[in-house]
Amino acid sequence: MQASVVLRQQFVEQFPAEAADVLQALPDDRLLEEIQDLPVESLIEIIDFFSPSRATHIYPRLSSGQQREILLHAPTRVLLKVLLTMSEEEKSKVLKSLPDSTRKEIETVLSFPADSVANIMSSAVGTIYVDMSVDEAIEQIRVEAQTVDLTQLVVDRDNRLLGRVTTHSLALAHGSTSIRDIIENVPCEINVVESRDAVVEMMETMDFDILPVLDDENKLLGVVRQDILQDVVQEDAQADLQRMMGVSVDERALSRGIFSIKHRLPWLYINLGTAFLAAAVVGLFENMLAQFTALAVLLPVVAGQSGNAGSQSMAVTIRGLALREISFRQWFRLSRKELFVGTINGVLIAVVCGQAVFLWQQSWGLSLIISLSMVIALAIAGIAGTLVPILLARFGQDPATASSIILTTITDVVGFFVFLGIATLLASMI
Repeated sequence: MQASVVLRQQFVEQFPAEAADVLQALPDDRLLEEIQDLPVESLIEIIDFFSPSRATHIYPRLSSGQQREILLHAPTRVLLKVLLTMSEEEKSKVLKSLPDSTRKEIETVLSFPADSVANIMSSAVGTIYVDMSVDEAIEQIRVEAQTVDLTQLVVDRDNRLLGRVTTHSLALAHGSTSIRDIIENVPCEINVVESRDAVVEMMETMDFDILPVLDDENKLLGVVRQDILQDVVQEDAQADLQRMMGVSVDERALSRGIFSIKHRLPWLYINLGTAFLAAAVVGLFENMLAQFTALAVLLPVVAGQSGNAGSQSMAVTIRGLALREISFRQWFRLSRKELFVGTINGVLIAVVCGQAVFLWQQSWGLSLIISLSMVIALAIAGIAGTLVPILLARFGQDPATASSIILTTITDVVGFFVFLGIATLLASMI
């Protein structure tokens, strides 16, 4: 073994943090040249001390043998650092050379829930050390940062997060100023296993452009950026819309017909059942409808208006739940508000509808019946549109999945029953 290799190995073994500091400041080609002869234990030490950005950038450039040995012997935190933000194709390529038992073990380590922070985290984040000067920090950013954020995270030599500095502060500070003198507290941080819903809530209440993601040892793994999170929120909103309509979130416009049938048909059966329930309510007033055929013509008007009013209330409530603006504790306040909105809208709709019915049938009684029905049906629909998603969320169900079907059943049944019930009571006025 060459003397230079022995010296490098001893340097890494005795001063791993300092060695990592020197090595990660080198250009890629030079870095690879310096570490190609190091034993796997030393490589793991070096990568452990590298920033997440540098580690994920340099690992794929190692020889396949070095990659394999690192995966076989590295602790969990190093595995997370180098593999977590790789694409599925890249991970599969790296893992395929491993024994089945080892590969499954690593895949288990990397398996996070679909809605966890791990799936939206980026490791492309520049870090600077707390004991650096401003000039050294700026040079570090030049070397390792793949993207330049407004905020730079500050870590110690063990890659544990200590705080942050802004690029504005770095630009204004004197080159010899210590990072310790300009460091700021990080508003918040999150563990890699947390759900991304928690990230949405944090980013709504706190002002920062990147959210640090830590492992169980409080070492920095990466960050969640606001632009990525906004894309995720939009995707979730689109998925919620599909679920509300009874469509699988996996279905696309060009999906195969059989796939679409398989995922849509169960919801159509459920809708069919609720339609029979509404029909049963209408059946209770069969004689009334046979006697006054105008009621049958006006029946869909009441049901349609109450359904639209309930859908408006439901859409606002589901959005509030998704963005953590509301919770179950606000159910009474929200119900009171929707009762007020539904009643006022019902009165205003009833005025127009009542006049139209009178011009059509020349019957004050029929006008009064549909006007009263509009007010009551829209008020109840507003309350139902709020309570249904809130109660589903309260009992651990996805409000976007079942709210639409439940609400449609309530508004149809209530609309039919109210309209025909009032008509029965006021039959002498028709």
